[in-house]
Amino acid sequence: MSRRQVSLGAMVAATPDTRDRYADLLRVGSLGGVILGHFFMAAVAIDHAAGTITVANVLDTQAWARPLTLIFQVMPIFFVVGGFAHATAWRTVRRRGGGYADFIRSRIVRLMGPTFLFVGVWQIVAVVVEATTGDDAATGPVLQVAGQLLWFLGIYLIAVGLAPALLTAHERWGWRVLATLAGAVVLVDVLRLAVGIDGVKWLNFALVWLTVHQLGFFYADGVADRVGARRLGGTMLGGGAVVLALLVWLGPYSTTMVSYAGEHLSNLAPPTVALLAFAVAQAGALLLLRGPATRWLARRRVWATVIVAGSVAMTAFLWHFTALIGVHLLLWALGVDLSGDPSTAAFWWVKLAMLVPFLALVLALVIAVRFAERPPRRVPPAGPSRGRAAVAGLSVVLGIVGLLGFAVTGFQGAGGWYVGHLVGIPITEQIAFAFVAGSLAAAELAVWFRVVRAYPEHS
Repeated sequence: MSRRQVSLGAMVAATPDTRDRYADLLRVGSLGGVILGHFFMAAVAIDHAAGTITVANVLDTQAWARPLTLIFQVMPIFFVVGGFAHATAWRTVRRRGGGYADFIRSRIVRLMGPTFLFVGVWQIVAVVVEATTGDDAATGPVLQVAGQLLWFLGIYLIAVGLAPALLTAHERWGWRVLATLAGAVVLVDVLRLAVGIDGVKWLNFALVWLTVHQLGFFYADGVADRVGARRLGGTMLGGGAVVLALLVWLGPYSTTMVSYAGEHLSNLAPPTVALLAFAVAQAGALLLLRGPATRWLARRRVWATVIVAGSVAMTAFLWHFTALIGVHLLLWALGVDLSGDPSTAAFWWVKLAMLVPFLALVLALVIAVRFAERPPRRVPPAGPSRGRAAVAGLSVVLGIVGLLGFAVTGFQGAGGWYVGHLVGIPITEQIAFAFVAGSLAAAELAVWFRVVRAYPEHS
């Protein structure tokens, strides 16, 4: 038996009975859903005669596919599970005498470590591509789309940075915090859609996802066990579905939970109250499945699979766009033309044929770079400190700006100075890269460098 097999077997055997295996499954499943969703939504046209690669979205032209986003939109799951994980982690940090900097370091290293490797490799790739192809019309869209998925991690970092404060508020005021956040979401939509203050809509990028994240705190408190998963799940599913149906009926919301070109009102970019209602219904539906799923996860092989998948899930998420690009570049190299027209049966037959090589390339990339997703090195708690907390907060801000910067610029201009705009502020991918690196450095600095004397936990 190999060392890796022994290690995995030991991990399976050491799993405590108190561990919520269902939360682990949902995390893996949500990231897996994003990977498959992006693959099937990509409508890529390759025209060798024109020398172009055009990247579009199936939802842009296929109205029949839009209601399916009610099934395949899985981002809310990741944020609910994130709330659960952050509540558990922050309470553990406090119990061990740690402070905000300890919590942030553990989160930043696990999230930004694999991300730093990803953007670093793509920096090199982009420089080489731009140097060898010049102003080739096919390269711009490819380099742009390669970094767009990082917007999701940028928004998630907002939840990471605010998790300790929001959990403290939750422990003091409970459901009132959730109601306040949900009310703020409604207010933003009213100001935007009824009053006409359009700029306020960007607040919902934080408010909607923080509200969904807050649901995870209740799950961490064991409310599903006290109330009953079926009873609570049924209430959330029914309530969320009714609210969503009313919002769609009264307008101007739609049932599409993923953005596409030409839509009248996006429910995702920025998020709306309709997406929040959907998230509540989705969380309720998942609670209804908790019992049978938990029994299934008690099987040794099933749980071992979840452990392995969970250990590389973030790496797979980061590199799946690269695999998607790689599969289409292979077709380009082979001289294959693609119509990119999802209204034809040929498009979907080609898509199914590409699924196996796509997943194989994702797996190959994961095997090659999985070392970057190792847990952070264990260090003694640095303890509560206002100075270290300030540096940790800076780490979060740098990470958010860096990741959202890449979402705007992609990897265009790696060999030059392509300028994008983040909330009206100009940013290049070089600046975004520096911010990502600075985020990692500040997270370590907050723990290792004694900025000021540590304060007692209850000061």
